[in-house]
Amino acid sequence: MTEAAAKMEVFIMMRSLFAGVSGIKSHQVRMDVIGNNIANINTIGFKAGRAIFAQAISQTMKGATRPNGMRGGMNPMQVGLGVKIGSIDTIFTQGNLESTGVKTDMAIQGDGFFILSDGANEYYTRAGNFEFDAGGRLINPNSGYVVQGQLADSNGEIKPGTPIGDILLPFGRKVAARATTKVEFTGNLNAKDTPIGTILKSNTMFAIENTGSDSNVNGLYAKGKANSLISGMTPGTATVTVNDGTTSHVYTYAQTDSGDTQGDFNSIEDLIAEINNDFKMKFTAALQTDGSIKFTGDVGSGASNLTITSNNATLQTALAAANGKIDNATSTLTDQFSHRARSGDKLVNLLNSVADTLNLADGDSVDISAMSNGQLVSGAFAVTAGSTLADLTKKINDTFGITNETGAHISDEGALVVQGDPGADNALQSIGIRENGNTALSSVMSFAEMQKAKDATHTANISVYDALGEKHTMVLTFKKSDIKNQWLWNIKFKGSEIISSGNSGKISFNSNGSIASFTYDDGANTLQFDPNNGASPVNITLDLGEMGKLNGLTQFASPSAMVTKSQDGYASGNLSSISVNNSGEITGLFTNGVSQLLGQVALASFNNPGGLSAIGNNLYTTSANSGTSVIGKAGEIIQAEIMPGYLEMSNVDLAQEFTNMIVAQRGFQANARVITTSDQMLSELVNIKR
Repeated sequence: MTEAAAKMEVFIMMRSLFAGVSGIKSHQVRMDVIGNNIANINTIGFKAGRAIFAQAISQTMKGATRPNGMRGGMNPMQVGLGVKIGSIDTIFTQGNLESTGVKTDMAIQGDGFFILSDGANEYYTRAGNFEFDAGGRLINPNSGYVVQGQLADSNGEIKPGTPIGDILLPFGRKVAARATTKVEFTGNLNAKDTPIGTILKSNTMFAIENTGSDSNVNGLYAKGKANSLISGMTPGTATVTVNDGTTSHVYTYAQTDSGDTQGDFNSIEDLIAEINNDFKMKFTAALQTDGSIKFTGDVGSGASNLTITSNNATLQTALAAANGKIDNATSTLTDQFSHRARSGDKLVNLLNSVADTLNLADGDSVDISAMSNGQLVSGAFAVTAGSTLADLTKKINDTFGITNETGAHISDEGALVVQGDPGADNALQSIGIRENGNTALSSVMSFAEMQKAKDATHTANISVYDALGEKHTMVLTFKKSDIKNQWLWNIKFKGSEIISSGNSGKISFNSNGSIASFTYDDGANTLQFDPNNGASPVNITLDLGEMGKLNGLTQFASPSAMVTKSQDGYASGNLSSISVNNSGEITGLFTNGVSQLLGQVALASFNNPGGLSAIGNNLYTTSANSGTSVIGKAGEIIQAEIMPGYLEMSNVDLAQEFTNMIVAQRGFQANARVITTSDQMLSELVNIKR
């Protein structure tokens, strides 16, 4: 071997040695990166790194030649001189989120960084394990640096242009009281609710059975021998038998009389007509003005021995009073019959429940009086010979101002019933229908209350506030009026408040249950009252919903239930706790239930986050290649979301790192073998001379 060849071999051995050394160094650096990743497997907000290899410089042993004539071109001959670290990149993929339940912990879902400051410099981090220090500043406890953002003013507003600065919460802060300016209502008023009026009823009255009364025998009162109500008359079964000593006729009680010659009867007049038809040659029967039946013998007919019987015991007793001998000079009378009083009966014919007269006569004056809604109303009725109960009830209605169709009337049982107009405002009490010195009339006109007047109402208590923060209880009452689908409303206060205007009105509903109109009685459009405690007068808008829509108060056929949807007043309060939302807004919760915006956590993003420089403590700073920060609000300028109560975990993939570690280890071993082999070849070269 020539000396030149030997030198060339030595150079070649040295080249492979240095290539192996570069491989060992590069794989060592990769192993360093892998080791750092694995070490930070549980570091919050940590972003894994990766080492990227690049080929080192190559030595050209022969340059390339271009094709020439019949000869083709030749490629260059180059020998690589090893490997180097091309770059070490930070991988900013999203880490998993872990729930902590700590309200000041925050995690970023998406791009961006939290901004921290030491007063002079800004730092950036994905680790959101924040807490408040003694001064109320939101800090990173690892470094003490303060989280940056915008602070709201005393009204809870962040105005445009508010600078980015330290997040400093005003613990011990109060919110001033606010007077109520608007109350919104929702709920339902029962469409089925109806106000009712007073119903008062007198004792039962009877009236003398006169010609034309034509009353059903069943239910008549017989005064005289029987002194009892006639009852138990069964159509087709109950009978009356009349015998004149030679001839006998049977008359059967019927539900409806068939005529004078059919042998049936329903009323006393029907029975008289049947008797007169059959015994007209012997005697006649006639109804008297006192309600009795008078039997008189016919002139020239001679005497008759009258016998009347009935299978109804009471009727038998009443009719049998007329039994005996009759002729043209002698007559007999039955008991006096009376029927339950009717509207058309004359007042002079009225009797009590045992057929005693009420002692009303032509020229009498009957006093009418009652307490109506706490006021005495009265009048007088002049009795004439033709005055009827209908005339009396009309006078009662006029005196008491009753307008409903039923009003004062005579019931089927013969009682005077007074039904007042609906509603408690029309309540009637202490009705008096009297005549001076007439105890019989006073006794019958003793009224029992069958029904109390009652409004159809619904009441709700609403709390409102004045400017000093004092709570006032407002009582809103809805009362159904006698106009269809209309309610009257009224507002009162439970304290010493003084109402100026707007405390009453009307609300009407459409046929579909929605509000048709809402008005005030005094032309106002708000409720105004003086709290009477030194606070300024309060002016409140009452919002019961949009006209024609079902988004407020409604009227359906379901139970009434009205509630306050909202009211914007409140008392003063102290800051008690905070909460953070997904855009990073920090809201303070006060002891009076008010929530108010206190601040906004800012985020920063970069064109090249991989260009940031890590300085420890999970912090980054800008570099020449990161670009300047773009600062904004999560969900707006920064396309990210802040997750309160969570922390972002490391994005290291342990399985991938272990795989990378095996590859790095084998790469290191292979490059070490290159050095060993090159050393052996050099040793052989040295031994050639031996």
